[in-house]
Amino acid sequence: MKRAALLTLEFIAITVPLTWLWMEWGREAYADVFNPLAAPFLAWAGYPNSQIGSIPQRFINYVPFLALMAITPRLSPMRRVFGTAIGCVAIFVGHVAFVLASIWAYARYGETPEAVARLFPALVLCDALPFVVWAVIAHRFVRDIAMRASRRVFAEPPTSSG
Repeated sequence: MKRAALLTLEFIAITVPLTWLWMEWGREAYADVFNPLAAPFLAWAGYPNSQIGSIPQRFINYVPFLALMAITPRLSPMRRVFGTAIGCVAIFVGHVAFVLASIWAYARYGETPEAVARLFPALVLCDALPFVVWAVIAHRFVRDIAMRASRRVFAEPPTSSG
């Protein structure tokens, strides 16, 4: 239990300043990088002149991914570095896919509740992506936690003799 509390505190200690950096500087910097890198993918998908606008402003999910990669115990330095790099690329690809889904939903349904409803699954997947990518990279750690938790949940209750 102590280890879980320590990891939680480490996660908070990393995410608070990273969130502040993202809000103050990172959103605009990411949009400056994202827009030109995403443009060829959008053109390939048939949206060559799409205005991406403020969609990348919500892509803060690098913050929990980076924090999880920093605090996960038992990751080798190589797995931590390459996993972080590959994970960031995977998250970027997820962001491009989300932008494509957004363009499609709003082009097809306009600014209606139907567009939002069609976009909602992509939004959930986009938000979950950093945790999924982290779980794949740190699969041994995640497996060990899941095994310990399942042993607690499915343990035989103590019997009272009497």
